[in-house]
Parts: sequence; C-alpha cells; structure tokens
Amino acid sequence: MTQRQFLRVRAVRAEQGSGTGVFAFFLYGADISRIADISRIRRDEQELKGFQRREIKDHVKEITAFLDSGPVLFPNAIILALSPEIEFASARGRAPGNLCEVGDAGTLSIPIYPEGHRAAWIVDGQQRTLALASAENKTIAVPLIGFVSDEVSTQREQFILVNKSRKLPTGLIDELLPEVGVLLPRNLAARQLPSELCNALNTDPNSPFHQLIKRESDPKDKGGIVSDNALIETMKASLKTAAGALGQYKHNGDGNCPSSEHLAQLAA
Repeated sequence: MTQRQFLRVRAVRAEQGSGTGVFAFFLYGADISRIADISRIRRDEQELKGFQRREIKDHVKEITAFLDSGPVLFPNAIILALSPEIEFASARGRAPGNLCEVGDAGTLSIPIYPEGHRAAWIVDGQQRTLALASAENKTIAVPLIGFVSDEVSTQREQFILVNKSRKLPTGLIDELLPEVGVLLPRNLAARQLPSELCNALNTDPNSPFHQLIKRESDPKDKGGIVSDNALIETMKASLKTAAGALGQYKHNGDGNCPSSEHLAQLAA
C-alpha cells in the first residue's frame, strides 16, 4: 500500500462559525497548485458543478509580469477550502506570558493528490495562483487562509461573499496612481501619466479647467463639473500613438512639455 504524501507547513488554527477550523499559513507560490484544485463552473446533465470562472489569460500574464519584475511585495492572501482529511498538530512548549490566545500554533499537514482529486480548492485567487505557477521565481512566500469544508455549497457561499464586495471607484484608483512608484500592471500604468496631467489641468490657475474637474479627493460641494475619467481616457488615447496630439511629448525628456492651456485645447 502506497503511503500518503503530505505537504507540511507551520500554521495558526482558529475557529469561526459552528466550530469550523480556519488556518493561516504561508506557502511558496509554486506549491499552491500541488495541493489545490480550481473547481470551474460547468453543468453535467443539468446539475451545476463547481463555481470558478474561466481563466483570464491577459490578467494572468499581467500578474506574472509583475512577479517577474524583480523583488516584489505580494501580500494578497489566497483563500482555500480544505478537506477534513487535513491534519493539525499543536506545537509543544510553554506559551509566552500575556499571549493573546486567539489562535493555536502548530503544524498543518495537507495530503498531496493528483489534479482533480486534491484536498483543497481555491475559493479566491485563482488568477494569482496561475500566475505564481508561471512566474520565474518559484519561492515567493504567499499568505493563505484555509477553512475546513468539502461541501461545495459552503465553498460557493464563500466565493460569492468574497467577490460581491464593491470594487474601488475608478476615480479613486486614478487619483492614487501618480503617487505610486512600483511597477504597475499595463492597464493601470497606461492611466498613470494621464492622471498626473489631469492634476495639472485642475490645479494650474492658468488652465481653463482650473478647479472644474471632479476628483475623488474633492469635497462633494466643491462644484466640479468635468469628469476626470473622460479627460484621462482622452489623454490616454492621445498618448498611445506618436500621431496623437500628446504623443509627440512622450519620453522626449527635453522639458518641452505642453502647457495647461495647450493640454486643455488638446482634451477639448
């Protein structure tokens, strides 16, 4: 009889709900796909199976490019549903004084099975998991949260609850982009410069758009009448090609930048 193989990691165990075990631990990114399956939504003789959407290849490529860009900070936790087959052994030893007794530290053992029969299922983070598996650096330490349940109904419930949260407003992201110095995914990087130009249009007293652009940080009663998103999209398109009105200024590095008045004319 073949002995079962396990992946063993340090973990902290707590309980939620009606005694459901919840674990917090770290794995190398490449190891996630060794223990967890992606349960894709499908129908089998009218019965609904799984819950995950299809792979979004462009999104996976963007995350992979970010992971391959150098030493990166990637603290986004991936959520797993764990089979009751997992094993947990509490750590021995004397606990330090004044310890906050929220969780129990120990060793979590997860059985390793072939694809399609694994003892864990990804509830949130499938695109990140696929990117981590493709990344050149296979030793990125990734945080994971796992709850014990092999009931598909519970997994679907958590999938819906995790993904139903309201997305960040586009205006908030746009306004924050000029303040971010790390390598950004391509779709966000393309909005970074237009957002900074939008700041110039809104703050320069000589600009025809001075204090007329609605930005996320502005008080609601400020009276902005021009959507920053409309201007950003216009300037993004203009910067995309050398034939665009702003394209001639991109990467020229000679300080010959358009004035706020000129920007206003180009965006009009």
